[in-house]
Amino acid sequence: MSPLAFEATGPPAAPVVLLLHGFLGSRRDWAPVVAALAPTLRCLLVDLPGHGATGEPADENLWTPAGCVAALAGLLAAAGGGNVVGYSLGGRLALQLAVEYPDLVARAVCVAATPGIADETARQLRREQDERLARRLETQGLEPFLDDWYGQPLFTELRKQPGFAAVLERRRCNDPRLLARSLRTMGPGSQRSLWDDLPGLQTPVLFLAGEHDAKFTALALDAVAICRQSEAVVLRGRGHALVEEDPVAVARETKGFFGDHTNR
Repeated sequence: MSPLAFEATGPPAAPVVLLLHGFLGSRRDWAPVVAALAPTLRCLLVDLPGHGATGEPADENLWTPAGCVAALAGLLAAAGGGNVVGYSLGGRLALQLAVEYPDLVARAVCVAATPGIADETARQLRREQDERLARRLETQGLEPFLDDWYGQPLFTELRKQPGFAAVLERRRCNDPRLLARSLRTMGPGSQRSLWDDLPGLQTPVLFLAGEHDAKFTALALDAVAICRQSEAVVLRGRGHALVEEDPVAVARETKGFFGDHTNR
């Protein structure tokens, strides 16, 4: 039994795809994508530590990227291996899963995600930034945090979407104390850099980014330049939150990338 809350949908005998949400999210975020994938794929949707029904797991190891990835590997192994798709935080974990457990992962899709921060000074600065955000969550609560978080240029395209209000309602289900812990222990400054692993990575990876998300588009192209088993797709007119902005395109690109490569 996995220590992470999850649900499975799609034909029981179909090839498996593991889906990992981003910070502030939950497995519910994938519903429109799964609607397109589940007819032909067995979808495993996970709530990461500090989010959704997983909440606050007792195992301290789950609050580290390495421990969380190990638990995800256990879930995927129990399913016989398969593919993995992750958005933002989930994308970083998906890539680490592909790097560290290549025998389990056939293909990986990283949606608006980065291989991490290679420079230690930059990593420390990010940890300090996340610590400030965590303290704000603990002292001011969730609502002002959401106002500032989604006020970032990163989410300009998301704010234009008719479903943005529904996204905010889902985010209000979070516990600010647990989100603060996730920022401290699972942020890019806390996860090891995967850049040095990319040249030797044998698992094919798709980096998916939005045209108006300049930072993550550049990161995707940088990753593809050194990872022979990867490719990048940039969705025109889209920003960072691709799962909410254009789930149809995310599902289309995912299915196209998997093709017939759905089993080990």
